[in-house]
Amino acid sequence: MAARKLTPTEVLAQPLELPCGLVLPNRLVKCPMQETLAVAPFFDPPIEKFQNLYGQWAEANYGLIITGQVQIDIRFLSIAGDVVCHPDSLEPPHIESWKRWAEIAQSKGTPCIVQLAHPGRMSPAGAGQRPADMPTLCPSSVPVQVGDKWLDKLAVSKMLGTPKAMDLADIDGAVEDWKRGARVAKIAGFKGIQLHGAHGFLLSQFLSPHTNRRTDDYGGNPEGRLKLLKRLVTEIREECPPPFCLSVKLNSGDYMAEGGLSQDEALEQVRWLVTCGMVDFVEISGGNAEQKTSGLHNSFGKQTISQAPQIRESTRIREAYYTEFAERVTQLPNKKCPIQLSGGFRSRNGMADAITSSACDLIGLGRTAVLEPDIPKRLLLNHALSDEEALARPHIVKGQWLSNMIPIKVVGSSLPIQLFYFNMRRLGNGLQPDPDKSILGMIWSSVVETFHSGLSVAVHRVLETCGLSKAQKVD
Repeated sequence: MAARKLTPTEVLAQPLELPCGLVLPNRLVKCPMQETLAVAPFFDPPIEKFQNLYGQWAEANYGLIITGQVQIDIRFLSIAGDVVCHPDSLEPPHIESWKRWAEIAQSKGTPCIVQLAHPGRMSPAGAGQRPADMPTLCPSSVPVQVGDKWLDKLAVSKMLGTPKAMDLADIDGAVEDWKRGARVAKIAGFKGIQLHGAHGFLLSQFLSPHTNRRTDDYGGNPEGRLKLLKRLVTEIREECPPPFCLSVKLNSGDYMAEGGLSQDEALEQVRWLVTCGMVDFVEISGGNAEQKTSGLHNSFGKQTISQAPQIRESTRIREAYYTEFAERVTQLPNKKCPIQLSGGFRSRNGMADAITSSACDLIGLGRTAVLEPDIPKRLLLNHALSDEEALARPHIVKGQWLSNMIPIKVVGSSLPIQLFYFNMRRLGNGLQPDPDKSILGMIWSSVVETFHSGLSVAVHRVLETCGLSKAQKVD
């Protein structure tokens, strides 16, 4: 008798054992999204806010939670509010915050791993503790170019400057920083780490011929461009053997008009990762801030599906952005680890179709996990809801006209993503998300919040001047 075909809900609910032995209870992964909630000077995990934010994700029945970006060098943040694994993170009281974070995220049994990142040349001035005269780092001294107008060039020059080409000591230092990050995650009680090698960050910069124009062992050809990632995987795995999970997030291409990372070279990079026997799963993503082509799908304000697609034997749904590349990866011989596909998924049927057709093994949810933090439990794994009802809301950001009117491209194009930062801050403050907030509404909320914050500081200073403190009662 033929085995009964699994329903889409049952497909997503299947457990998966990773090569390291870690068992994921289902196929849904909460992708990394920068929370922007940490504060200077140490940028430690903000436990009170993470109790609210990660507490919701822990309750949501994901198969795996991947934290937001954790930067490995306190001098170089990608945005103000990034959590940082700094040299004192292993010491009290910092390590206690890390342990509490791991406890919160895994409080309901869902494993959680930490994404470790370095922005390289994408670190804006003022985001971290980089001195004003210190340049950003990059494999080669290749400035960022976003837009062709003089205002674009001036803004990028002021924000990012011209990066320094890393010498061997810089590379060795970054390797040690990544290894420290893995060590902190392990001691804190997280189940593993993910190396962020996508989206134009430092590892991605080494992997792309556009930003890696070196002629030494760390560049010059595809093998040289892969050397840093190979070194990190090898040395971290030696220090953190199974059952500690080691994952890598990689681009399917950086979608530059010319001189960028091609899909064929990206496939060879993934080939090494999935056959080396040291990596537990690879997440497929793509694109960077400089891209000139449409390879990185941007759904802000786009028309999106209004009803769930139907699964048919004759056609594939191909709902995710990088499905075709992921299919090339899953067909590689001697593949030893699962593939996670992230970006574009909206429907239960589309997610199940990607798994049953062997395009991927895991489904990554990023923006959806912010706008609908409980979506696995409430919608995707809920047998009481039909497949037609199991459809995530679109990621349309209202007020796009405002971002399009701004003459500086790097500023205007960054406004839509603020909806997700805004909603993570709401979740961190114990509020429900507001997916319908417009860009103008977010700007107004920020103005009001700044005013109230300044007023609160002023009142506190007046009370101190009068010999009173906030703790004292004023009759």
